[in-house]
Amino acid sequence: MSVIEAMTMVAGLVYLVLLVLKTGPGWSSRLSLGVLVIVWLAAADVSLWLGLGLVVGSLSLLHRIQPFPALDELGSQSLREWARHLLLLCWLLVSVQYGVYIWLLARGTVPWLVRPDVVDGFLPIAGGLGLRAWLGQGLTDPHHPAATVTVLVLSLSALLLGRAFCAWFCPLGLVGEWLHGLRSRLLPGEWTPPRWLDAVLRGQKFLVLGFLLFIILLAVPAAALPGYLASPYHQAADMKMGAFFFNLTLISGLCLGWVLLLTATFRQGFCRYLCPYGAWFALLGLLTPLRIRRDPARCLRSLGHDCDKCSRVCPSRIQVHQLIAVQSLECTSCQSCVAACPKRADALHLGTQGQRLAPRQLLGLLCLLLLVLPLLSYGLLDLWVSQTPIPDRYELLQRLPWLSH
Repeated sequence: MSVIEAMTMVAGLVYLVLLVLKTGPGWSSRLSLGVLVIVWLAAADVSLWLGLGLVVGSLSLLHRIQPFPALDELGSQSLREWARHLLLLCWLLVSVQYGVYIWLLARGTVPWLVRPDVVDGFLPIAGGLGLRAWLGQGLTDPHHPAATVTVLVLSLSALLLGRAFCAWFCPLGLVGEWLHGLRSRLLPGEWTPPRWLDAVLRGQKFLVLGFLLFIILLAVPAAALPGYLASPYHQAADMKMGAFFFNLTLISGLCLGWVLLLTATFRQGFCRYLCPYGAWFALLGLLTPLRIRRDPARCLRSLGHDCDKCSRVCPSRIQVHQLIAVQSLECTSCQSCVAACPKRADALHLGTQGQRLAPRQLLGLLCLLLLVLPLLSYGLLDLWVSQTPIPDRYELLQRLPWLSH
């Protein structure tokens, strides 16, 4: 595991420890802290100990320069922005590391950087097939195990928390907001497509998801699955994905141009119209009881005020002020509506019918599912680091243009 990956996972563990300590003394806090310590002892190796030292050291130094506010003093949007920006920084460092690794490999030099396996998180087909082989046949994918773990933990997070990953963790969503903000400065105005066009555009991500599910569930028969996982094409899936976008052809150029056009033109254009992961999370999220809920008795509208601030700030254009429980496929639990509400959590909250979930608790659950569970799979199940030898990877890179299904 690379140091950047280790630091990212350790940061999630450190946040959980701080969150547990914040809850105060009690048997539940002691039990939670004990579980986190056991997870750490089970998984920790040199890279993780180094990551822990760097995370704790950096936080201590930054706290000396500018003291951090307490967790309960951070608003939901500040907490969300901190999480997204830190994760985006980690992804940028991982991208640079992976790029240098491939560049050195292409030159025939043994890379002095470790391959960051987290890049396999961008391989939904490899992850889906690996998960299918693991659950159906007890086979583990030795070449892209991180893709299997990523698909599993993302699906679990969607079942429990809906599309919260999209608003709180996804680096692509943040980059999309920046592109849209740049377009808004150059060409001012918020552009909203007509309802019929919006419905057509939203259908794109479900079409892409349907195509991916067809490949994962039907295109590769069960008997052929072990052979596919051992094939050169599968072993080189990460490099094929990179070549699709960085060695542009007419088709990949048109695809990339369409992605950039929708992302820059419309607010949350990529998330709303194109992302297949977002479509998958939306469908799984239909099963979760966790939703944005409005209490009509405490809402200002019950007092005769024509208030719709929650709807006006919603990036997904949901009419929150007209709903009791938000069940839209586009809701990402960003809690912008709660933050904008004049009565805040009195009238709006995220939770079930009988339980409210604070923003810091939501972030804690995301860290547990998306950072600590991969940490545990790395330490206990040895499911994270690719076992493809460097000489094989070099040969696959040379053959990349000719590799096909």
